[in-house]
Amino acid sequence: MSNKVAIVTGAGNGIGLSIVTQLLNSPEVSHVVGVDLNTAKLESLQQTHRDQLHVVTGDVSQQSTNIQAVELALKHGKHLNAIVLNAGVNRSVGPLPTLSVDDWKSMFDIKAAWPYLLETEGDILMTSSGVSLAPAESWTPYACTKSSLNYLVSCLPLEEPRIKAISITPGAVDTNLQTEIRMNTKKSKATTDFLNGFYNENRLLKPEQPASAFVKLVKIGIPARLTGKTVSWEDVVKAH
Repeated sequence: MSNKVAIVTGAGNGIGLSIVTQLLNSPEVSHVVGVDLNTAKLESLQQTHRDQLHVVTGDVSQQSTNIQAVELALKHGKHLNAIVLNAGVNRSVGPLPTLSVDDWKSMFDIKAAWPYLLETEGDILMTSSGVSLAPAESWTPYACTKSSLNYLVSCLPLEEPRIKAISITPGAVDTNLQTEIRMNTKKSKATTDFLNGFYNENRLLKPEQPASAFVKLVKIGIPARLTGKTVSWEDVVKAH
């Protein structure tokens, strides 16, 4: 299908912005809705993609933001093929007693998009994290949130086989969020040393690297063998 319509959350920087940029340069994609609290870079990108990129400034934890994104996709694209749930917040990284219940909450409400994804037998792609796969100090709320997303992804195909879902771990990426987490003084020394090691040894990935995995699946659709799975971005890129 060469008329794909996608919504990308957390689209203002880092992986999300790279996903949007690559989708806009893909002939298979006709419309992209980018959602973020900070949309300055999206609005700049929109100058050269006025008919293709549609921007929503808002918080995905608010249902009104999600509804607006879906409405824009339908207004301009007439249908919806994929949502990429990439929004994230750094405040959920820190020792457990220092975090509030609200720090655990930040996710696009997929209910707003659900009926339209059913119509196209569409795809839900979520950004997970390697810390969701094993215990790690100071990452408890963040990892629990990502683990919950992984479980949600595993259940979605059982709840509705017509909608495909995947959770992708992007690795350690050089983004604003990574920098903010690294500078967070709430973290333990072990966590700080771990993150600084990636930075100091130049082992952080460029955002466009993991972004390419999401873009590939938006364009071709999530293969049946991967739906319901949590996989690394490298495995997606290498898969045939």
